[in-house]
Amino acid sequence: MVTRSSPGHVLGGCFAMAAFAVAVVAGLARDNTPSAILLRAVIAMIVCYPVGMLVGMMCLRVLQEQVKAHQKTGADDESTLQAHGRPTAQIAEKAEDADDATVV
Repeated sequence: MVTRSSPGHVLGGCFAMAAFAVAVVAGLARDNTPSAILLRAVIAMIVCYPVGMLVGMMCLRVLQEQVKAHQKTGADDESTLQAHGRPTAQIAEKAEDADDATVV
């Protein structure tokens, strides 16, 4: 379900506003007429909104796939910590010792 607050719409709006601002500044730098500046800025905004929306939807899709892959592997379980060396009890003891250390 796509809502107006989805990353695609938010990023599309950001792209559109950035394109509008760049077109206005570029038009002012070239000493164009105000009507030409606004027309080109609106066209840039209309063109860049769907581009930004597609980029946002692709980023959301990649992020969702990464979360699913991470959940599937179960990388945060205790057996993974123990497989890398020290058991979790020793890690907790080291963390408590680190709290007592004085930082200079």
